[in-house]
Amino acid sequence: MRHKIMGVKLRITAIVLIAILFVSFSGSGAFISKAENNENDYLPTTQIIYRVNPLYADVVDVSDLYHGKETQVSIKSLLADNNKATSTDEIITAIREGLKRQDKNIIVNFSLDGTGYDGSSLITLQDNAFDIAMEHTGKGDEGDYLKWGYSGMGMQVAYDKKDGKTIGTFTYFMTYYTTPEQEQSVNAKVKQISSSLGLAQKNEYEKILAVYEYMCKNVKYDYGSSMLKYTCYSAAINNSAVCQGYALLIYRLLNDSGVSCRLIAGDTKSGGHGWNIVRVGSYYYNIDATWDAGKVSEKYSYFMKCDNEFDDHKRWTQYASSSFYSAYPMSSTSYNTGKVGSYIPIKSLAINKDKLTIKAGESSSLNAKVVPAKAESTLVWKSSNSSVATVSSNGKVKGIAAGTCQITVSSQDSKFKSTCYVTVTGKSAEVKSLKLNKKKIKLEKGKKFQLKVTISPDTAENTELVWKSSNGKIAKITKKGVVKAKGKGKCKITVMTKDGKKKATCTVTVK
Repeated sequence: MRHKIMGVKLRITAIVLIAILFVSFSGSGAFISKAENNENDYLPTTQIIYRVNPLYADVVDVSDLYHGKETQVSIKSLLADNNKATSTDEIITAIREGLKRQDKNIIVNFSLDGTGYDGSSLITLQDNAFDIAMEHTGKGDEGDYLKWGYSGMGMQVAYDKKDGKTIGTFTYFMTYYTTPEQEQSVNAKVKQISSSLGLAQKNEYEKILAVYEYMCKNVKYDYGSSMLKYTCYSAAINNSAVCQGYALLIYRLLNDSGVSCRLIAGDTKSGGHGWNIVRVGSYYYNIDATWDAGKVSEKYSYFMKCDNEFDDHKRWTQYASSSFYSAYPMSSTSYNTGKVGSYIPIKSLAINKDKLTIKAGESSSLNAKVVPAKAESTLVWKSSNSSVATVSSNGKVKGIAAGTCQITVSSQDSKFKSTCYVTVTGKSAEVKSLKLNKKKIKLEKGKKFQLKVTISPDTAENTELVWKSSNGKIAKITKKGVVKAKGKGKCKITVMTKDGKKKATCTVTVK
């Protein structure tokens, strides 16, 4: 999941723009009009200002959002509404319920005591109420679930003052990732999973472990292009999602079962990422099912960790403030999970020597340093050329014949490895045979041909070679094995070791 924190700036800019438009033009009527017809007067109304959910600033464009029809609010119908919100709390509740229903147009009529409100203050109220409506309540289908469930919105305000009150309408034009029908499927699936895991009978930690194991066993990472992969629906129904989908399903399951859980956004070496914090007793712990997906429980590396042991996850600013930590205090130590997560992965691996020189027939031991020291340390040792040197399963190197090779040690999963370059000295290996790449060649006068020699074994030493031609008037041979055709006839080119014991020939015919 890649979301840029810069999206928050977009949100602030949009709010400021709305306020400027309302304040600057409310007198002239350029952006706020008061339309009339034969029967009704309409409230002054702002233009609709659209913005992307700041959590998706690099995923969604404003052009992707649902654009609703500008609302005209009749004073007569507004006054006739007996269910108008009369306080900020009632406005917040109405917005929250609209988000939970996934209303495309959330319309909140209000009647507030006093006439001290103006366009700017109402816009601020409207925007703040929207944010508060998505604050964490402890219910799985509210809070973070709503905050991460929409991709963007439009805002419009209509208001007037009458009989000592400020009356009007807040309208939100919403774009969601899922449909109401899909959310009904999620509700049913969450209940089914909760029941199958027996969450109602478990304590806080047992609920967290059961949900985490379910996620790691049943949900796979979604590398597709569908925007649905960002949703709880995709994780719950399709069993595949990006990190956000993982975190949202965990949020639903745990909060619905009575465990306080939040969705945290931040950055990792791979980019933007989402995970959860969960509470056991008085303190919270980090969990990241996305990064532990597919593992057996003993190999969980991101389960019930304190911040110090979760340092490859860096929270975004809003989740790292002193006020946030005060509301959601983290444990200073990781939770004692027993065998769960007992496997400690290797973080680095290094052989104690970069180079080693030994004689043929002798042995020397190499040691591998594993960090952390208590990490799982089943290592694999290999030699790149066992005819030069061999290595045992515990790093003991034995020289076989003069030459060089590489001794490598690696973790079982091959993610970490280290190499030592080994030189074996001693009695030189003798050349056993020479072989030319051609036994016969035909050339025209003045042409050239490169002969190549293969020496066996490839570990042999004293490999200096001598080239000869049986008739230099027909063909000459250079020290590098290049044949030069000089005159018509036939001759032999011979290559041999300096001691003359091993040789190979090629017949050359010059036309």
